[in-house]
Amino acid sequence: MANSEDGQAKYGLGLTTLSALVVANMIGAGVFTSSGFALAALGNPGRVLLAWCLCGIWALCGAVAYGALARRLPLSGGEYLFLSRLVHPAVGFLAGWISVVAGFTAPIAVAAQGAAFYSLAGASEGDVRLTQLAVAVIVLATLCHLIGISLGAGLQNLIVAAKLLLLAVIIVWAFLFTSSETWQGAALPDRASGWWPEDGAAWTLLVGSMSWIALSYTGFNAAIYVAGESRNARQTVPRAMLWATVVVTVIYLLLNTVFVYAPPPEAIANQERVASIAARVIGGARLEWLVRVTIVLAMVSSVFAMLMAGPRVYQKMAEDGVMPRIFHAGGGAPRLATLVQAGLSMVAVFVADLLQLMKYLGLTLSACGALAVFSLWWARRRVPGALPLRWWETLAMCGYLFITLCILWASRETHADEFFAMVITFALGIVVYGLWNWYAARQAEDAAETKPLPRNNS
Repeated sequence: MANSEDGQAKYGLGLTTLSALVVANMIGAGVFTSSGFALAALGNPGRVLLAWCLCGIWALCGAVAYGALARRLPLSGGEYLFLSRLVHPAVGFLAGWISVVAGFTAPIAVAAQGAAFYSLAGASEGDVRLTQLAVAVIVLATLCHLIGISLGAGLQNLIVAAKLLLLAVIIVWAFLFTSSETWQGAALPDRASGWWPEDGAAWTLLVGSMSWIALSYTGFNAAIYVAGESRNARQTVPRAMLWATVVVTVIYLLLNTVFVYAPPPEAIANQERVASIAARVIGGARLEWLVRVTIVLAMVSSVFAMLMAGPRVYQKMAEDGVMPRIFHAGGGAPRLATLVQAGLSMVAVFVADLLQLMKYLGLTLSACGALAVFSLWWARRRVPGALPLRWWETLAMCGYLFITLCILWASRETHADEFFAMVITFALGIVVYGLWNWYAARQAEDAAETKPLPRNNS
């Protein structure tokens, strides 16, 4: 398959597949676990929903800003592509490093573990079957992508369609077929003096909790990783990101209304299995089973989607000479990169810790996304023939950057360990880039020294 600078491909992913890719990347472990942790931190269901709403606005701003980037550089590669082409190769390498470490490896592991956890309801922590099933999910997704992108995309679309249908059933059941007496959390008086934060300290807690809620939204940009494999990418990629983000934001707000208002607050505070608890309260064992099926489908589709998007970053970095050339697929599907990504994720299955990992991932991916969005300032000067930014693109860029900076600042106050882990990750990326450049320079010198001198025929 040949990518081109005008965003065309020999065979391409259409709007439906791109939208499904975004939905699959967004609806993962976070939406089914985050609200329990957020309720424990904030103490009020209304504030939890406010945090979800603010993160939805943040994601919509990001979708518009990333769409503006895709219109100007409709190629696969994601943040690495934008930052290396528009800012500097070192910054691009840093984004690629973040994608490898935080963007795909750990989330794939978390999603696979979530699928295993909800599939084996009777399994306890440390049960070897959980690890085996999580690895099996990754292996299955890898095989589908190795067979060919059409098969992987087709299965992904089917899984996403089933997942959305089941989510719709859950929401309709909760709002239309459940009596008001069943909503135990809604019947209680508001806690923590109402849903609107009353002072700076309360706002710091709320914005700090957005760091792990934001993780549920970070997949809004998934379509940019396969932009070079999309039909008419300048139009389809921005549309897919925007429409999918709108749909997912609405789903999130409706689902979390059920999660935080149906059960008593003390039943879900600091609990990982928020969805199962809420489902049993409003619909009994049958709805709880349906929710478990939905979560398994969500996790599996996330693994499929991330294993499609992640290896494209490896491939683009190899094409640019900042990763080993063996990852360069020569215009075809990145099979070796897919195998490496799957292998790293299977290793991560053994070391993932849910809440700390969610905080770390939310912070790291938000910061990396902010760098990519900020690169829009350079697009007009660095991309020949690029259009100037439209006013709504500028507004979206500023909104995304402002909310991201607020999340980073609040997180430094509320969970400093994960904040400094993010800083260390970025610092290590800079070190790795320096070492790679040194290695590449040595290789070039050795090649020059061993090159035979031209013969003198005189």
